[in-house]
Amino acid sequence: MSPKHLMPVLFILYVILLAALPGCSERTDQPVTDDAAMAPQKAAVEAPEVATDDNPFFEEWDTPYGIPPFDRIRDEHFKPAFERGIVELRADIAAIRDNPEPPTFENTIEALELAGESLNRVGDTFNNINNTDTNEFLQELDVEMTPRLSRERDAIYLDEKIFARVNALYGQRESLGLDEQALRLLELTHLDFVRQGAALDAASRERMKEINARLSELSTVFGQNLLKETNGFELVITEEASLAGLPDNMIGSARAKATSKGLENAWAFGLDRGTFEGFMTFADNRDLRKQMYEGYRARGGQGGATDNRDEISEIAHLRAEAAQLLGYENHAAYQLETRMAKTPKVAEDFLLEVWQPGLTRAEEELAEMQAIVQAEGHDFLIEGHDWWYYAEKLRQQKYALNEAELKPYFELGNVRQGAFYVANRLFGVTFEPLADVPVWNPVVRPYAVYGPEHEFLGVYMTDDYARESKRGGAWMSTYRSASNIREDEIRPIVTNNLNLAVPAEGEPTLLTYDQVETVFHEFGHALHGLMTQIRYPRFSGTSGSPRDWVELPSQFMEHYATEPEVLAVYAKHAKTGEVIPQELVDKVRAASTHNQGFKTTEYIAASLLDLKWHELSPKQAAAVEDIVSYENGVLAAYGKPPIIETRYRSPYFAHIFAGGYSAGYYAYLWSEILDADGFTAFKETGDIFNPELAQRLKTNIYEAGASRDADVLYRQFRGQDPTIEPLLKIRGLN
Repeated sequence: MSPKHLMPVLFILYVILLAALPGCSERTDQPVTDDAAMAPQKAAVEAPEVATDDNPFFEEWDTPYGIPPFDRIRDEHFKPAFERGIVELRADIAAIRDNPEPPTFENTIEALELAGESLNRVGDTFNNINNTDTNEFLQELDVEMTPRLSRERDAIYLDEKIFARVNALYGQRESLGLDEQALRLLELTHLDFVRQGAALDAASRERMKEINARLSELSTVFGQNLLKETNGFELVITEEASLAGLPDNMIGSARAKATSKGLENAWAFGLDRGTFEGFMTFADNRDLRKQMYEGYRARGGQGGATDNRDEISEIAHLRAEAAQLLGYENHAAYQLETRMAKTPKVAEDFLLEVWQPGLTRAEEELAEMQAIVQAEGHDFLIEGHDWWYYAEKLRQQKYALNEAELKPYFELGNVRQGAFYVANRLFGVTFEPLADVPVWNPVVRPYAVYGPEHEFLGVYMTDDYARESKRGGAWMSTYRSASNIREDEIRPIVTNNLNLAVPAEGEPTLLTYDQVETVFHEFGHALHGLMTQIRYPRFSGTSGSPRDWVELPSQFMEHYATEPEVLAVYAKHAKTGEVIPQELVDKVRAASTHNQGFKTTEYIAASLLDLKWHELSPKQAAAVEDIVSYENGVLAAYGKPPIIETRYRSPYFAHIFAGGYSAGYYAYLWSEILDADGFTAFKETGDIFNPELAQRLKTNIYEAGASRDADVLYRQFRGQDPTIEPLLKIRGLN
């Protein structure tokens, strides 16, 4: 099946520019076991300026399910494909602009949805490959194409003739006889044009073009700098005694990494989040923990070519200027207008409602950990690089729960089967492994996905391993979005991307419980993309959904990971096959609120910092002379204790400076209100797979995409507005 239509032009260029997952999660992970994981890294290439005659982007794809022909796509194919895609997009837009017929929904709004097919195809493919298997050539092409694509996007949104057609239809919208989805598409398209500056005067429109092009370039550079800084740090250990406390699988992974770099009798540890947190949690050597901690915190702010501080200053200033041009007080006000929170004050007040209980619990946690230090005979006060380590000791002391005891029951393949089980019980969805289909890396695992009547829903692909050519974190993305705007319904191609450390050869991939939650989390995003049943790609899955809604389908799935019925399916010992003992399950559930003071504080600190960066006026942004001083001042004003580091310092806060979460990092916690409240509804019935609730969940959340306002969709599922009490209870903060 060849794709006939993908994401609409009004969003395709925006998504290409972000080069970031709509379901971007700050989740992190580690190992997976498979010989393919040892595949060599994709090296930087010297690509010719002109592609060969067999450029796959110039053909229809006859691959199974329309999967991109990864085995034929080479780096030099992308630029000519972008060039041709831009030409074709311009022709599509000109046909809309210069149409002598009066504007109709079909010849203007739907036509905009259908424009730019080939550019969308190359853009989706390029973004995904550049995120998972990048190299110097692709990064340079990214820097070159990003501002060009920004200009193409602006050429559409700021075109007076096109806006006149859209505006005319908007004025007639009540008399056009449109159904609910078509009317919503018209209203949102009009809003997009207005919010992008279509109603501005000529001089202001030109300035918006300059700002947008520069912002897209700065965001790209920020992300590339961060990747280089992350890869540039390596802690190499040559004395085995210094590995004390570290789990065997982590030691084996570090040994394999060192060997791959030609280091004999050594162990190499990098700064991907999973490795970092594992090292900070288990390494007995306090000095080495401090080295890792300081290396992680220093990224993006060490001077030199990859320092991100200048980019931050300019991004903050330009975003503020653009917001004021559009009539908003600041960038945060602009961003939140279309989100569930609506205003920065509502978002901040919500965060502060949870902030104080989090701080109080963190103080209690610190006191308990300091008591352990003293009981061990040490005379130091706990510092930032000690927190994870002593939090784990406290967990063992309070709950007799040892991570090493748990991990053999959490093998990646089994965990993923547990997620599949939940999807089947809730929604009747099944996953069938695919063979002999193209994949972008040997570690990728593809599946065909079917609904309860064995109707085809889409293709699901997983890419689990960390590698230097891959961006950090965990995320969901798409190579193709769903729609049925044409006669042949288009089903999506969805990916889940993790960053699991490659295990030693022959060893299984054993996950921490946090990593288990990550698998379920990203799988929830994937279901949101795969199950979508909408007409217009604008509404597909995570596309077009508010940031403070888009994390609901992912976080909802996390609740199932510790349910006894689900654990019995996937929590099986990697060597013996024994199902996890009930005693261990009870310990896991009892410890579910452990360290929540710390986790809540570090997360909300980052969310407040995000809001404050984006509440600056242009003048205020220009006055920030020192990024670190500004950041410290903001957090001190809220009473953040120095010992707890914000989850992301500004120079490596990619969510907001290189991704799509500016003024929106609070969204994870906002969505947690919804997922906690929603899962509580299931628990109250006594059946976590309650058929009636599951059907409403399926119809109004996983299938609905962005086809209605988020508030409406939630009430249609839940029957009432959410309350904050379930969130506080689940976090143990009530």
